[in-house]
Amino acid sequence: MVGGNAQGSRGKLDPWLIALMAIILVNVIVLARSTQLLRRPGEVSELEAVRQGAVALADFHAKEISELDLENNAAVRDAMAKYRFEVEQALTGDEIAKAMSIYGRNLSDVIQRELQLKREQVVLSLVNQEPGVAKAKEGATVTVQVENGKVRIEDPEDIVSLETEQKLEKNRLVQDLTEMVQIQIRNGKAKLLTTRSLPAQVHTLRQEINAAQAALQQALQAGGFAELTGSGLIIKARQSPGQALIENVLGYDLRDIVNELFAAGARGIQVGSERLIATSSIRAVGDNILVNHQAVPTEPVEVRAVGDPEVLASALDLITHSPYFGLILDVQKRQTVTLSAHPLE
Repeated sequence: MVGGNAQGSRGKLDPWLIALMAIILVNVIVLARSTQLLRRPGEVSELEAVRQGAVALADFHAKEISELDLENNAAVRDAMAKYRFEVEQALTGDEIAKAMSIYGRNLSDVIQRELQLKREQVVLSLVNQEPGVAKAKEGATVTVQVENGKVRIEDPEDIVSLETEQKLEKNRLVQDLTEMVQIQIRNGKAKLLTTRSLPAQVHTLRQEINAAQAALQQALQAGGFAELTGSGLIIKARQSPGQALIENVLGYDLRDIVNELFAAGARGIQVGSERLIATSSIRAVGDNILVNHQAVPTEPVEVRAVGDPEVLASALDLITHSPYFGLILDVQKRQTVTLSAHPLE
């Protein structure tokens, strides 16, 4: 039934306002925790506290989706799945905040868009039940919109009966229309005309552009062509006193370190000032180490890696205990490690 259990959004806070408030709250928590104001023994880490805030926003939207009866809407399900995925994959508080900003807002917009479409379908269904539709002349139109809280119906051809007008005026979903609905009679049936206003189309395009830019930025970061910041390791490698440079131990062992870090899930690695990409090379030439054909300092060689610090450090343990490993490593776990971008050629 079109008018049965439908619930409007009247009296509720704007979902994007809720999302903005959640992001501000997350930032306050991070700031307070960084100054030890909210830290207690045994409580979760900063990162997990921020993630819990992002998950709480998803739970809020999930409840909203259920109340609006949009749980089976494919577009809403996809937007929710994308938001949860990005939050789960984020490795830093900044990345979680970015996911909330981009994908949380997109989820809110998709909910509002699909709710509007649902409202339009209610209008169409009520008009289509009108016997006068089959007799109406081709191209006749009916317009329904809400102005100053009142449902206004324009029906120049008198297609809609008084009873149907009253149903439209009393229906809660129709009362919550945010855009004008235009219906045209074609071949004896009522059909929706394109109702997306120009501002709505521009807004939708902007959302698609923002999502594409975010995906491009992620691809550039993964490929090494954009700056990347996250938790990880800073490693300083020195030649063991018992090894001679002529043996090229430094070059071999650096390659082992890099390969092990990537195998352990490192999202990006930098040796000296050189960001590693798919075609990067590491070679020992005399007393020098060449990375991307550029010489890097060797006393010590600094390796930066972004990824889970615990997992990356454990991976290094596998090779540093090998009798063939000739480097001495100073491994520092950091909450923030920044890798520079490899220049685009």
